Amino acid sequence: QGATLRRAHLEQAYLNGGHLEKADLSGVRLEKVYLSEAHLTGANLSEAHLEEGYLSGTSLQDANLSGAHLEGAYLNEAHLERTFLYKAHLERTFLYKAHLEGARLSRTQIEEARLRKALESGEQHIGPSLADAQWGDVNLAVVQWSQVDMLGDEYEARQTSRAGKRKNSETRLEEYEAAVRANRQLAMALRAQGLDEEAAHFAYRAQLMQRIVLRRQRKFGQYLFSLLLDLLAGYGYRPGRSLMAYLVVIFGFMGLYLLNAHGAAVHLTWDEALVLSVSSFHGRGFLLQNVTLGDTFVRLAAAEAVLGLLIEVSLISTFTQRFFGK
Repeated sequence: QGATLRRAHLEQAYLNGGHLEKADLSGVRLEKVYLSEAHLTGANLSEAHLEEGYLSGTSLQDANLSGAHLEGAYLNEAHLERTFLYKAHLERTFLYKAHLEGARLSRTQIEEARLRKALESGEQHIGPSLADAQWGDVNLAVVQWSQVDMLGDEYEARQTSRAGKRKNSETRLEEYEAAVRANRQLAMALRAQGLDEEAAHFAYRAQLMQRIVLRRQRKFGQYLFSLLLDLLAGYGYRPGRSLMAYLVVIFGFMGLYLLNAHGAAVHLTWDEALVLSVSSFHGRGFLLQNVTLGDTFVRLAAAEAVLGLLIEVSLISTFTQRFFGK
């Protein structure tokens, strides 16, 4: 444990089951090495060469693999939880059932990697950090994305402290911006492979993160409009909310019309109040007999028409962005 083997040449070495926790293996030459079931928790393997190495079931939790060369390596069922893989090379790497919960894959080259049943999210349903990851020709259909509630980028951004120290506002803003990028980039990659349902989930998460960015940038007007779009339609990804908002307004004003009718000269039945509410919502309200412009009926109808217009404009904006990207 804690051994220093920096830039050593250990090509094709047989180290299966070895204990190298927290060892310094930066820049070491380990091409075609046998490290299956080895213990490398917390080890420093930055810029190490592990091309075509055998690391099946290897424990690499919290290890530093930034810039490491893992082209063609076998990492099936390896434990890579919270592993730092910044700019690592995972071209053609085999990651069958690999554990990547909380791993940081920012700017990692993942072209042609075998990800079948990898990227599992663990009990908390938190996936790896993927901001600026290069997906290339990776087949994303083999990953169980439905098990991932949020990416590691978002989880990290939501944490108020790191290593026991409270984050400052600039750091938190940068992390939320990274979370926006990660979700959007993944959504685009998934959509390009026809995985629209999975892409919609991460596109929605990106919108939630962007709203927090707007709040932290003190762009309160855009923040409130974004919040309205979320409440009304979930940015186009939760259409059920639109129907709910429509029904609440229609039946809410219907109730107000009926309450007002008890003390007014004009009496409405429930179905007449419903027709008046629907007509007013869509800007086609009408004046009842013996009703003046100053009457409460007219004022309620005008208020409902304005609210209906705001809701319709918001929905048009939301669904235009959702389906046409504009």
